Amino acid sequence: MKTRLAFATILAAAVTAFAVPREAAAITAAPALNGPVLVEEAACRMVRSRVVRPNGRVVYRTTRRCTPDWRPRARDCRIVYKRVVRPNGAVVRERVRRCR
Repeated sequence: MKTRLAFATILAAAVTAFAVPREAAAITAAPALNGPVLVEEAACRMVRSRVVRPNGRVVYRTTRRCTPDWRPRARDCRIVYKRVVRPNGAVVRERVRRCR
């Protein structure tokens, strides 16, 4: 009986110790010492696009779009498949990006 009472007391003390909210103890630097922010905040969203392949198969591709966009935009660009004959006689299709 004494063991149960002692165990219950220890358990109650432990629950009480963890249940009491504590003050956050984060270390913060003085505002004058903070440098400029190197990363801009960006709002991102997932865009699902429908792609029709040359054989007629439909594929859905999910891409991540963020604003402000950090990548330079390539305007008026398209992908062209170029037929290349290798020295051994094999014919392959090479994927080339053409921009105006």
